[in-house]
Amino acid sequence: MKFRLDRINTYFVALAASLLLGCGTTGSDAGKKGSSELATLRIHLETNADNIGMSRKIDVGPEPLQSFSVAGPALGEMHLLAAQLWEGNPGEYAIHLQFDRSGVQTLEMYSMSYRGKRLAIFSQFPHPRWVGTVRMDRRIGDGTLLFRPDATREEAQRIVSGLNKAVAKLKKTQ
Repeated sequence: MKFRLDRINTYFVALAASLLLGCGTTGSDAGKKGSSELATLRIHLETNADNIGMSRKIDVGPEPLQSFSVAGPALGEMHLLAAQLWEGNPGEYAIHLQFDRSGVQTLEMYSMSYRGKRLAIFSQFPHPRWVGTVRMDRRIGDGTLLFRPDATREEAQRIVSGLNKAVAKLKKTQ
């Protein structure tokens, strides 16, 4: 069997060039800027503290500080349809979250099964932190959550716009 060395070298050069071009595109500033504009959302259910590591203790809010244990995330930006910043009286604002069909079912199930418990809301926009809580005093059947964030108005606006960009990006990939 005869092998031609020039053909192997051609394949090797093409492979090396494609690897170098691929590495060059991942280090661009445009990709970093786009990802820093996105925000994440994780909604955790309040639970009892346990010794096996299934829950963790968190602190939410400025005053009065709320301390309780939460389980893993139940809802996230993948369940979200849209986020809005709602204005109230001067200096008052809230974040309104609208969930998709799966999120509506999950939220309704938790609000009926765990009445009186709290939901802890975690977001990364770009720095991760707990931004609010919602007490489930009634059945939430419409798939919406409204909460006053532990954030400045500018941070709340960044969360809302980042969540809407993340939702648009998720819809694009589906």
